[in-house]
Amino acid sequence: MIRVVIVDGFSSGKWLAKKMHDDGCVLLHVASSPAIDGYYYVGFDSGLYQRSIEHTDIACTLEALRYFGPDVIVAGAESGVLLADLLNEQLGLDYANDFVRTRARRNKFHMIKCITDAGLAAPAQCAVDTWNSARSWVIAHGQFPVVVKPLESAGADGVFICHDLDACERAFLGVLGTRNKLNLENSQVLLQEYLAGTEYVVNMVSLNGQQLVTEVVRYTKRVLETGSIVYDIDQLLACTDAPYAELVAYTRKVVRCLGIRNGPSHAEVMYTEHGPKLVEIAARTDGILRPGVSALTTGLGQIDACALSITRPFEFEQLLASNQDYVLSRHTYNVCLINRSEGVFCTGAFEQQLRSLASFFEVVFYVENGRRIAPTQDVFSQPGTVYLAHADLAQVEADYVRIREMEEAGIYLQSKN
Repeated sequence: MIRVVIVDGFSSGKWLAKKMHDDGCVLLHVASSPAIDGYYYVGFDSGLYQRSIEHTDIACTLEALRYFGPDVIVAGAESGVLLADLLNEQLGLDYANDFVRTRARRNKFHMIKCITDAGLAAPAQCAVDTWNSARSWVIAHGQFPVVVKPLESAGADGVFICHDLDACERAFLGVLGTRNKLNLENSQVLLQEYLAGTEYVVNMVSLNGQQLVTEVVRYTKRVLETGSIVYDIDQLLACTDAPYAELVAYTRKVVRCLGIRNGPSHAEVMYTEHGPKLVEIAARTDGILRPGVSALTTGLGQIDACALSITRPFEFEQLLASNQDYVLSRHTYNVCLINRSEGVFCTGAFEQQLRSLASFFEVVFYVENGRRIAPTQDVFSQPGTVYLAHADLAQVEADYVRIREMEEAGIYLQSKN
């Protein structure tokens, strides 16, 4: 019986926990902080775990883990990556990543510097703690837009695309000194070259330094009037689509450079006129994944593949040895809802209409019925995700358009009164 510790089993980590629980693993949950934003606890199932603890002191946490006797420690969400690395290092477990690179797997400045030093293409950047220093870099860079964001955030939290110096200053001052959704203080701000092109996600699972590709996804995002970024569509690519092969080859180098030897990786890569360039990478599963969608579209998504690498490593090694890309049997969109007006959230009519769509698979809401919501301002105020899957891409596209039309009409809102 395999004993697994999941650090911050939130986001897609809750699906990883469920899969390993169903596979007979004994689980212990570690919350990396008592002050994790309540957003992450939506859908969390404590019943999957034999025990749950909150990390406040490394000695106490290690004592609890030694008593539990884990075989594996993994991060379930971005907030758990550093602690999972530290615990693996302290306990000397094999299913782990190179500890010397732990900071570069979370701090976005060190991440880009690490791969740049290794000769891989990446955006120009600086990390500073005063506006004067930031202003000097922007002027020297001499090109807009400029990306302004925290050093250690997740899910586009605090990320701004700025088209002039005034916008850069507003974004910089809006990030510096605040706490992000991972409850980390933004003591510095990262400024980066804006990468023009198409953004992709490359998801992998590694075992002993070898990578299995589970998804390559084309991102569509929207920039709000505030300059904040929200998600629009995630579209899964076939392995025959351009530029799948080039993205995969580049991301393998990034994963190896950053010391990700075991477990999942979620890379956001911009495909520019000069080829792939890393936006950022995370040593955890992609937060928007649903195992049911993966089962329908490729047969084995990142969550199940990660569980397989832990519970049945020999089978996982056979998949690696086959050197086969996944086969896309259905097209799929993850449609991230973007609310336009203030009102009371009410899903009844919307769900009914969604179920009439030919490609509808599932909808996940992040807001409770009856709760008042404002227009979407960032990733964390997007009210839900609709999962579409169908053999005909044109049907998926048509259903996406219909969802946006329903949103425009305010179908899931009662007017404020």
